Amino acid sequence: MQYIPQGIDKLRIMTQPEKLETTEEGLKLHTRPDTDFWLKTHYGFERYNGHVLYDEIVGDFTAVTELSMDPRCTFDQSGLFVEVDRDNWLKTSVEYIPDGPSHLGAVVTRDGYSDWSTRNADAGVFEGKLRFKITREGNDFFVHASPAGGEWEQLRIAHLRCPEGAALKVGLYSASPGTEGGFETVFRSFEIEQGGHSGE
Repeated sequence: MQYIPQGIDKLRIMTQPEKLETTEEGLKLHTRPDTDFWLKTHYGFERYNGHVLYDEIVGDFTAVTELSMDPRCTFDQSGLFVEVDRDNWLKTSVEYIPDGPSHLGAVVTRDGYSDWSTRNADAGVFEGKLRFKITREGNDFFVHASPAGGEWEQLRIAHLRCPEGAALKVGLYSASPGTEGGFETVFRSFEIEQGGHSGE
């Protein structure tokens, strides 16, 4: 199902953003500051208040989004989010670093502890459209990105314990961990196809 523009009303909201509107470009979201998803590991804090627009999906799926973001502050981020429950979820995005390489990667949280895998991405990555894809096959999740609109690049294969027959929250997400202010993302498309295939 393609949610943008015709299926936006089917998406539920986790943490209301500062602003959300439909434009000719797509779904425009402006974050609130001090929002993030991270639990316990290393940094000594927990955040579970990022902005997610999601549907509930049972069984295997492939979720894909294309977006453009205009980050302003350190760690501003947008991408895809999948949740089993509060202590078990994953996200994939580009996280903005003003004075160095930004981070393209994934956070996987199991039993209330987050881990983060990344690779460097230069500032030019924000000049074009970004694509992210998450595919579920059973309890395994394949995370891909296409930072320059080209071929899919595998970022992660992760495992989450999913109760049989349970619906997962699958959606778009944005967050601004800093306290200086929010930023804007235009989600140009968002599609969830039932039945999974990890692909490339």
